[in-house]
Amino acid sequence: MGESGYRAFFHTKHVPQLALSMVLARLPVGVVTIVLVLFVSTRYGATIAGLCTAGFTIGMACLAPVFGKFVDKGYGPVTLRILAVVEMVSVLALVALVLAQTHFMLAVVASFCCGAFMPPIAGVTRSLWPSMLEMEMIATAYNFEVLVIDVLYVTGPLLASVFVAIGAPEAGLIATTAGSLVGTFVLASLEPVKNHAQRNRARRAQMAGTPDTSTEGNGGANKAAEPTRVPLLTLAVILLLLAALMRLMFSGWLETIIPLFYSDAGQAALGSIAISAWSVGSVLGVVLFHRLQPNPRTIAPVKQMALFTGVFMVVSLLSGLGVNGFAVMCVLMLLVGAFGAPVDNLHYQLASTLAPQERQAEMFSWLNTASNVGIAGGAFFAGLCADYVDYGIAFFLPSSCLVLSFAFTAILVAVRSGHTPRMIRRRGASQA
Repeated sequence: MGESGYRAFFHTKHVPQLALSMVLARLPVGVVTIVLVLFVSTRYGATIAGLCTAGFTIGMACLAPVFGKFVDKGYGPVTLRILAVVEMVSVLALVALVLAQTHFMLAVVASFCCGAFMPPIAGVTRSLWPSMLEMEMIATAYNFEVLVIDVLYVTGPLLASVFVAIGAPEAGLIATTAGSLVGTFVLASLEPVKNHAQRNRARRAQMAGTPDTSTEGNGGANKAAEPTRVPLLTLAVILLLLAALMRLMFSGWLETIIPLFYSDAGQAALGSIAISAWSVGSVLGVVLFHRLQPNPRTIAPVKQMALFTGVFMVVSLLSGLGVNGFAVMCVLMLLVGAFGAPVDNLHYQLASTLAPQERQAEMFSWLNTASNVGIAGGAFFAGLCADYVDYGIAFFLPSSCLVLSFAFTAILVAVRSGHTPRMIRRRGASQA
């Protein structure tokens, strides 16, 4: 059995370059939501800011599965490069429209375009790990993916607060998107990404070119059999997507209501610090979960997901107390982050076992779609609550999302009970 820790992971060939480029490519993750909310709200109000944030995340949700299919078909590098350029142009257009205070629907449409043309970084990297790592390190790779997102959520709000403090939040959008452009081009040029694309093209060509021997006895010539398309959106996958959607709706709600709450109080910087406390808790949760995760042979990942979602749901019921003081808010966000991170990791682990090998990128794109729709819904409801509901209630309502997430997870456990999960293939297993 090989090593599974971070040391072995980073000593694997090409991993350091992949890690650096994917971090750079994901720079907007921790900045866009906060900056977009504050940038738009100062010119259009909280409701329109919520709509723009929702438009951004719905945009990602709409086209992510399509771009995931391009990755599975072997066009990952070219897809990354084209979308990175279009994304940069879309962000520049959004900033120009908002600064000119055009009709708010133009800002919403521009926000949608910014989200729609985000390069499928997650679909590329998460589908890549099983093909280049030993089985023992795949869970570590997914832990690292969660860790990257959480670290960006720590540094992102702090970076956003700098741009807000100097009175130029739009500069944060432009700067982070430019960094993402560079990181995406570097990622697309790396050998493992190009090799993975070649393997995907070869696999599809082999599937399409399999001879149909059933015609031989009838005097017919051999024909290329139609490739067998394994269903992806099974009941188990749909339940996982619904659980992820509701879990991320909770996050999107809090992620939007916190900066609005402190912005209304004239203390916008405190909102960034509170979200950073949430992200610090997430990093802590990732590290502890990596060390203490129960053995999947003892407790199946789907049952672990139900357990951690249930605990997370209970902790979330305390979030309404955050309005009682900034210190209380930071402590609560620390707990929310720590107990939420294991749930995200288990979503990745379970998604990789539910999807066939030839549709991994599409599976993770669907997972991203569900997550982004959840974040969009949460942002929209948060914007409404900021205008029409007391903040104490607005902070408590998101917990209902985790109640539904837990319910979908419990049904998934029942559906998967007694089922032997599909194991991720070892590197090179297809050559055996």
